[in-house]
Amino acid sequence: MKSNMKRLFNICALLLLIVVLTVKCKNSDTEEVVPVVEEPKPLVAFDYKIPDPAKYQEVQFTADPKNYKTLLWQFGDDSTSVEVSPKHVYRFPGTYRVILTIRNGQGYSATKEINLKVVDPNFDPTKYGENYMKTIGGKFSVNLEAGAGPNSAEGSSKLVDQDINTKFLQAGFDGTQRCTFELNTPQVVGAYTMTSGNDAADRDPRYWILQGSLDGIQFTDLHTVTVCPWANENSGVSRKQTKLFHFDNYIAYKFYRLYIKSNRGSRIFQLAEWTINKKQP
Repeated sequence: MKSNMKRLFNICALLLLIVVLTVKCKNSDTEEVVPVVEEPKPLVAFDYKIPDPAKYQEVQFTADPKNYKTLLWQFGDDSTSVEVSPKHVYRFPGTYRVILTIRNGQGYSATKEINLKVVDPNFDPTKYGENYMKTIGGKFSVNLEAGAGPNSAEGSSKLVDQDINTKFLQAGFDGTQRCTFELNTPQVVGAYTMTSGNDAADRDPRYWILQGSLDGIQFTDLHTVTVCPWANENSGVSRKQTKLFHFDNYIAYKFYRLYIKSNRGSRIFQLAEWTINKKQP
């Protein structure tokens, strides 16, 4: 009798388990899946203006972002903002890459970027300031010298003697000509001049880099030219012609180096004069 009761109890337990699993499966089959609603994609636009021309470094940005949760401005000078329409003050003139990025709640983003030129309205590109080689003074050196020495008729000292009628000529040019001026005291240089030789246009520099250094060991590129600025003629106005170059620099370097990487093809390099200058008078 006890055996039959035990068997009946086991059968009932099994039936109850089957009923529970069946109901659970039915509930799972009928569970409703809620679809994810996709948010509208973000749209970004912005404009800018300089409210006061006398304060040309203060720029007002005005954004018109749509369908966003977060935004980030990057002003190109290591500064950022999360305001919708911020005002930003740049420390120095120059060209800055401004980026506005917005995101919606699902991680979709939109970006707009511009190259913003912050320009001093009083800047005159035809003018430049004092020649620091003359007013501050210092030491001049080159890595490749004229055969007869620095003080010879066409030695390296002629490159910085403030006389465009003399020149530095170096035979055996190999694209590594480096002319370095160490100032007596560091100065912020923002312009320089170079004057072509009196003849042989194929000796003119074509590709060079102006560099600055605090210690004379580590140099920073300040300005690069890859196209010869003088006409390819052996006589005429392009000979003994001075060219002026401006660049953005706000560091007082002690060393300035002219690194000549190529000329017009000659194995001889020549240049009449080189100066490093204050950006404006």
